[in-house]
Amino acid sequence: MFIDLHIHQQDHLAQESLLLRQTSEYQLFRPIQAWQWMTQTRSVPDQSDWVRLEVIESWHRCLEDYRLPLGNYAMWDNCPIVNQTEKLDAPSQKIEALIKQLDHNFHVFLEEAGVMMLLTAADGSLLYSLGERQPTGSFLSRASTRGGNWLEAVLGNNGIGTAAELKKPIAFQGMEHYLSVLHPYTTVGYPLLDDAGQLLAVIGLVSSHHQESMKSLFAFLHLICVLVNTDLPLAKNTLAQQRVLEQIPLKAAPKPPDTLANPSVSEALGGLIQKAVKLQQHKIPILITGESGVGKDHFVMLIKNAGPRKNAPLIAINCASIPHDLIESELFGYESGSFTGAKSTGKPGKFMLADTGILFLDEIGDMSFDLQSTLLRVLETSEFTPVGGNKPIRVDVQVIAATNVQLLEAVEAGRFRRDLYYRLNGAQIHLQPLRERVDKRVIIHHILQREINAMASETRFAICPEVISLFELHPWPGNIRQLINVIRATLYTASNWFITTQDLPLDFIAELKQQNLLDIARFRLPATQNNTQVMRLSDWELHGIKTALKNCDGNISLTAKTLGITRTTLYKKMEHFGLNRTGDESWLYAAI
Repeated sequence: MFIDLHIHQQDHLAQESLLLRQTSEYQLFRPIQAWQWMTQTRSVPDQSDWVRLEVIESWHRCLEDYRLPLGNYAMWDNCPIVNQTEKLDAPSQKIEALIKQLDHNFHVFLEEAGVMMLLTAADGSLLYSLGERQPTGSFLSRASTRGGNWLEAVLGNNGIGTAAELKKPIAFQGMEHYLSVLHPYTTVGYPLLDDAGQLLAVIGLVSSHHQESMKSLFAFLHLICVLVNTDLPLAKNTLAQQRVLEQIPLKAAPKPPDTLANPSVSEALGGLIQKAVKLQQHKIPILITGESGVGKDHFVMLIKNAGPRKNAPLIAINCASIPHDLIESELFGYESGSFTGAKSTGKPGKFMLADTGILFLDEIGDMSFDLQSTLLRVLETSEFTPVGGNKPIRVDVQVIAATNVQLLEAVEAGRFRRDLYYRLNGAQIHLQPLRERVDKRVIIHHILQREINAMASETRFAICPEVISLFELHPWPGNIRQLINVIRATLYTASNWFITTQDLPLDFIAELKQQNLLDIARFRLPATQNNTQVMRLSDWELHGIKTALKNCDGNISLTAKTLGITRTTLYKKMEHFGLNRTGDESWLYAAI
């Protein structure tokens, strides 16, 4: 059985919607420019060459007809969830039944391609979804549950809601969406109409991996609609389904990196990440403690990427730097004309921007007392009112706080509110200083390699054993932040590819001398592999070159002559074994 996967003219598919103007300039820059213009001016751009006419028209509806604010927002409260026990009309029931018959093969295909398929009723309420599952608690996870509403008036323009509005197939990608929570995705919608042109349902696709495969997404939707509009036996024949799916040119979705599989994440750190992920699943506030520079902000990024809100926004606030007179406007935003100097268009606050995501309160111990009282109220109710507004807004925010201050001591001293401390301290995670971490050596070499890669150079650096020993011996009172600064200063000011103690920053050398670490490092070189009773040929070769270099006091010409090889060959051998002129093994790092 053959099913034509080409999209026919009678399906009313505009080629402009399908191709989305296949120019890199348009795809990469124009929608971004147009959306940023709209957020700054609170008006839809007149420049029709910035975005497609369908986008401009849909943005006008979102801004003027529905009055949707820009940002991470959806009018869930104004569009009640459809009662799941409500009896659906016969056409909707039939369509849902047909989709369910295709579930097994199509679900696997969609999941591997990283695509989620949705079936909504004419009123925009979700009836059924299959394919890629979204992280629990994420925006799309809530929107893809039965009863979730996909109308334009709720989620802004999107393939499903706009297809229902216009009664024609349509697609949006990235920043063509009005709401920023949909910017990572491509949404495609295909309406199902009866003979009288009345909307029965909408079948849609949502993908974060196929921005360049719009034609493939439309082809797949066309296939589904052919099956729904006809009583083809394909719905009951799994082998036939597999043959048809093979014709659809959707590539497998790239798998996101496993945070816990990262070589820089030790077993102990991985355990802390897993603990934090479980806390996020139950929306328990997390308090991260540790000395300054231990990498609390980096740890927050790790637990976000591993947790249920990895696709949601992460908004950070430095609590010590918010001016006293701007506390409420920074946190909660303000309406237009609410005070002198306010933007005429208003401004969303940090809590609004962090809706469905994570709000990271850094340096919580240095927060002013006024801000503590203000913050406590919103943490208790999850509601706030913008400055100059009169209607409270409810948000879904996971709160993570971090401090290098002993908060209990601050509580006893009267500098920190006791009730706020227990509100933030749902569970506490302590990050050890670098000097106490069992994976200190792994961290040092990981950061060395990372910083060399960031230099965008093919130079292969060799670092003498004495420098490595100093790095491993140093207590690093400034923790990881100090380590990174020293490594960068060393690499970017080094005289050549071979790094010695002469290339270390002067303040770091002074710190080493103060702790008598320079002399200790000379007697504590990085450990080498234990000798075995049976040496391989490469071991004999290494032993011979090291011995010759030492006997010749590092004279390359004399060493090469002694070994009976050319200088070029000797240099290659030294590079291969990581040897310096003295015959010691240096630590080599290549930009990979």
